[in-house]
Amino acid sequence: MLEARSVTFLADAMLGNIARKLRIFGFDTLYMAQAHDDEILRTGIKQDRVILTADKELFKRIVKVGARGVLVSAGASELEDLVHILTENGITSIGMNGVGSRCSVCNGHLEKRTSDQVKNDDGCNNNNNNDDDDDVIVPDKVIACHKQFFQCIACGKIYWEGGHLKRIRALVRNLDAKLVGRDCTTTSTIPSYGDSSASKG
Repeated sequence: MLEARSVTFLADAMLGNIARKLRIFGFDTLYMAQAHDDEILRTGIKQDRVILTADKELFKRIVKVGARGVLVSAGASELEDLVHILTENGITSIGMNGVGSRCSVCNGHLEKRTSDQVKNDDGCNNNNNNDDDDDVIVPDKVIACHKQFFQCIACGKIYWEGGHLKRIRALVRNLDAKLVGRDCTTTSTIPSYGDSSASKG
């Protein structure tokens, strides 16, 4: 079996939600929302990434040039798409070990932070967004309820264990059940993508 996180992906404009899920699972996944097919092909080949697309014409080009790719069915569910992508790359289990290691928004790596580091603007906030939420680190009520936080070293977004954790664990269990025929029972302390600002696909 391939080590799951050793596979890297590139998702085209139609697969933003898939890219976000793969990042949450810990996969290095580029999302090229506004790139032309030529640029997607060049980047995929240069960085040796598996190109994910629902565009049949682009997939034909991927095959023709000998690049790696997966054609995602436009009519399938997101769970079916994920199972198909992982199976096509020899991944028979994802588990929880890599979950929460990457930012779902920008693909950057997450690092642990203490409540003191995220409760005031002490240089910890490196958000590159130009919106009204730039001054918000983590609300006091969240700090009161949580002890462990994670911050993206690339875009500065902060995550903590929140309400999405159960859904993420359930999705991982469903995926692993479909991939290997049994539930994944691993649990760990991970960020569940409650964050300091709105996440975008």
